[in-house]
Amino acid sequence: MNIPELPNNHALAVLLITVLALYLFRREDTPLETSSLAVIAILSVMFAIFPFYSDGKHFEPSSLFFGFGHEALVTVCSLMIIGHGIVRTGALEPIGRYLAKLWKISPALSLLITLILAGGLSAFINNTPVVVLLLPILISVSLRTKTDSSPMLLPMGLATLVGGMATTIGTSTNLLVVSIAKNMGATEFGLFDFAKPALMASVVALLYLWPGRQNFYRVDHHQCLIPRHVYLVLTSI
Repeated sequence: MNIPELPNNHALAVLLITVLALYLFRREDTPLETSSLAVIAILSVMFAIFPFYSDGKHFEPSSLFFGFGHEALVTVCSLMIIGHGIVRTGALEPIGRYLAKLWKISPALSLLITLILAGGLSAFINNTPVVVLLLPILISVSLRTKTDSSPMLLPMGLATLVGGMATTIGTSTNLLVVSIAKNMGATEFGLFDFAKPALMASVVALLYLWPGRQNFYRVDHHQCLIPRHVYLVLTSI
């Protein structure tokens, strides 16, 4: 029986540092930024003191920082900055006031506009900032109109997932796929190359999320398609 070779010392050290990183990340008394800088510093010092050679080539510790210049990471960070800027400037507050007025007149139409807005924004901004942007708006709408926010949150979150598939910058996964394909010599994807299948999926998603909101997401009914505890977990993400 062939027993696989054990990892080399450097690989074992990196595994131990990974365990240390996971431990630091779960500690509430240590800021995440401090833990991240400590891990990258430990790795750099380790490879500087104990050089690593692969196929006769020396691994430079500076190579550990090359990932910070990757176009996918830079794009994701830029989109997060844009989303945070929109939140801080209150650019979407007028939309929240408009939705609050419209919700009193026609909740169904208001929900449709919310789903389209969520999907449209997530095509150009990362999904997480879009949820962060729309979450206080929907909660504000529910407070102003004195209605339950539950039937709004889950459809909105799912709409951002579908909308993010429409462009190459909509999700970090799309960015990584495009970058890896480009490095492997494949034809570079355009910004809207994913738009057609994403639009078809969006139509199906709207048909499912919008008309059936009262049946699928009302949690005060005993007979619902999504269990209450599962629904509460999903809407709290």
